[in-house]
Amino acid sequence: MQKDVRQSGFAPAPLLSGDLRRLFIDYFSGKGHRIVQSSSIIPAGDDSIMFTNAGMVQFKDYFTGVSSPAFQRAVTVQKCLRAGGKHNDLENVGKTSRHHTFFEMLGNFSFGDYFKKEAVIFAYDFLKNVLKLKEERLYVSVHEKDEEGFFIWKDAVKFDRNKIFRLGDDSNFWQMGETGPCGYSSEIFFDTGYSEQGHETCDIMCDCGRHLEIWNLVFMEFDRDKSGRLSRLPKPSIDTGMGLERILRVLQNVKSNYDTDVFMPYINAINSITERRYDAGDENYDTAARVISDHIRASVFLSADSVFPSNEGRGYVFRRILRRLIRYSLKIGLSLENLIHLGNMVVIVMGDFYPEASDGAAFFEKIIKEEYERFNDTVGIGLRLLDDEIAVLKANREKTIPGDFIFRLYDTNGLPVDLAGDVASESGLAIDMDRFRELMEIQRKSSKQKKEKFNILDIPTLFTKTVFTGYDTLEGEENITAVLGESGDVVREIKNEEGNYYIIAPSSPFYPEGGGQAGDRGVIEWKDGSMRVLNTVKTKNGAILHWGRIFGNLKGNERALFLVDGDLRNKTASNHSATHLLQTALRTVLGPHISQQGSYVDSERLRFDFSHLKPVLDEELRKVEYLVNSYIFSNLSVTVKEMAASEALGSGALHFFDEKYEDTVRVVSMGDISKEFCGGTHVRFTGEIGFFKIISESSVASGIRRIEGVTGYNYLSRLYMEEDNLRNIASLLGAPESDIYNRIIKLYYDYELLEKENEELREKLNNLESDALVKNFRKKGNIDYLVSTFRGLSADELKDLMNALKSSKDFPSGSSLVVFVSLVGEEKLVYVVMGGGEADASKTIKLLNSRLDGKGGGRKDFAQGGSLNILIFDSVKSIVEEIIASNDV
Repeated sequence: MQKDVRQSGFAPAPLLSGDLRRLFIDYFSGKGHRIVQSSSIIPAGDDSIMFTNAGMVQFKDYFTGVSSPAFQRAVTVQKCLRAGGKHNDLENVGKTSRHHTFFEMLGNFSFGDYFKKEAVIFAYDFLKNVLKLKEERLYVSVHEKDEEGFFIWKDAVKFDRNKIFRLGDDSNFWQMGETGPCGYSSEIFFDTGYSEQGHETCDIMCDCGRHLEIWNLVFMEFDRDKSGRLSRLPKPSIDTGMGLERILRVLQNVKSNYDTDVFMPYINAINSITERRYDAGDENYDTAARVISDHIRASVFLSADSVFPSNEGRGYVFRRILRRLIRYSLKIGLSLENLIHLGNMVVIVMGDFYPEASDGAAFFEKIIKEEYERFNDTVGIGLRLLDDEIAVLKANREKTIPGDFIFRLYDTNGLPVDLAGDVASESGLAIDMDRFRELMEIQRKSSKQKKEKFNILDIPTLFTKTVFTGYDTLEGEENITAVLGESGDVVREIKNEEGNYYIIAPSSPFYPEGGGQAGDRGVIEWKDGSMRVLNTVKTKNGAILHWGRIFGNLKGNERALFLVDGDLRNKTASNHSATHLLQTALRTVLGPHISQQGSYVDSERLRFDFSHLKPVLDEELRKVEYLVNSYIFSNLSVTVKEMAASEALGSGALHFFDEKYEDTVRVVSMGDISKEFCGGTHVRFTGEIGFFKIISESSVASGIRRIEGVTGYNYLSRLYMEEDNLRNIASLLGAPESDIYNRIIKLYYDYELLEKENEELREKLNNLESDALVKNFRKKGNIDYLVSTFRGLSADELKDLMNALKSSKDFPSGSSLVVFVSLVGEEKLVYVVMGGGEADASKTIKLLNSRLDGKGGGRKDFAQGGSLNILIFDSVKSIVEEIIASNDV
């Protein structure tokens, strides 16, 4: 019998999750750490990972040296998600006691301040003296080459050297990427006394779950170059992470993360709904309860951070989570309403610490309703087909589901392979994943490659951050620091030539492209030349690059006058301010779930993408447009205030989740109706915008809508164009402008009447044609067949003729086969096949495709296809007759 040693390793009064978060933050803030709020699940400004998967993600630029922090110590409780890309736990969720999609990471960080000794002492002190864990239950690992780390544990902490494991790179070396900051790590383990495999004696090297890794301390002390060589960093840093769910398992004396207070409220609710009991011997039910309790949390927080289900990227990962959630819910009898109830429970359990959970639950309700319906329409069909296939395979005593079949379900029915894997595993079967991956790779290679996004020049780090002066002025004098060619090479001198270059200066009034706003244009002038600036961009380290055409001579360090095109800047500012007013109006008319998903403004137009699950109605668009113009006509004062990011968040200012913000941010307010994080340029009063007009509303992706609009003089230009069009239409119709609508309605109904008359004529012609065709049937064996060719008839017209033929009183009563082929517009062949009795249209179409270089398919009674091989048209009738004569059709 397995001995339970858990009672000797934790505090007698187990802490709840809220208490643990508070204790951790209080401890490290008391040690001089800045309290930093959790960043979004969407990594801001980092395309290298799909989701925030660790506490250090929001500090990545500090570790790599791209930017400098305003503080040297930080403490966070970070929302994390591991369900896509390299770090993907989705398939294991529910099957083990410790895997999750959404989880929380407690972390303390040092950016060139304290290092290894302090990090170890802080961790040990917190575990032993704050959480009251018993040292006899603790074990640690260090890198086998990390002598310093070993002796800190042994001598400074006085930890039992027999419980310090010295391991290799796989366990105790951490690196951010192939190159860059990296270092040894030290992991802390806790002996829970409970082994999933019943082990009574084992150590931290065993994967049975008994020795639980609870804290990882990363000592970032090296820099790895392209050759793999390690060199010491001038300012070593600390990155630590302790999984909240794991340490709660220890503190609350339970055998699984799912038995802690962050999961049990959902599991208890599921028990109540199903009138069943978790952990009562039904492993299928237990797995479902774990999956649902995990996925409901992930879904609400993904919704809160404005991620929407789609067929690519983060949206597809979210859709996979939702489909897995729905599938396991259906398995144990939970309804759509039950899932919505569980989503609202996330607010009760976690809303105090994460206020955004409230908005997330509200939007999750809208998302789950739509995905539930989609599931039944597509994935539900795929699951039924999979069940049928499994039944056949098991009857034939097969152990593997073909990869081709799983790929077809994925490609046609949207059935995620991990969901298919769950079903297969429950039935004792495996999937041929090698073949599935082979087909996925073929599809990936054959799909059209996306155009690469323009990359800003990766200029040398010796060019430091440019001071932007353009909030207060549109011109300024400054020395030119450097000139770069389009490939990024430094140009020392330009003599009497024209070409495109980049100019860099210590300060500039030119706004660089960013935050959805186009870069400024204008002129830079110096003694012997000038640049017509066509765009302005900014590098990662903040250097502003003025790109354009240089005329004349230029040497380095010339004194120059920087002149922004004021007319273009003002028009761009009007459009930018209008997007802020537009977001306010949308939230007022459509609801608070509206959040910005992207935007673009330049001098001519504005584009605003926002979260909404259905098209915006015309009457809603009218209300939005009216509200925006009422804000404009109210001539509200536009004010800008710089404040700490945490203060700005606390003030209720709206912000864009996927944007990277500095520690100090600009908050732009328009009267008391709009307040947003924004680094862009704006009008001084809303009245300067002039007028706002919505041009279009459309879908960008699932759950994301787009509004495009114009303001001020751009609207006037558009109005003139529309007036010209109206006059031209009136002239063509020979009617006054006031009567255009009535005249078009009359034309429409006249057209409808003519179409009806044409349809009747076509029907009569088809009947006449069919009466002639029916006499041309020939016989092969017991099948009557007819082959006929046409010019200019579409596939639909061939079908109509075929239906008229079938209605003829002289149509053969036994087995019959009819093949019609038409040459359409001297561009392609279309052909339709109708089978009756023993004749098989689907078999015939395959033979036709082979001979005519075509594609198509269908059923036994009807099939159709097409070919681009028009040269074969003149001989197509004989080819078809050869097929009929030589094959059993």
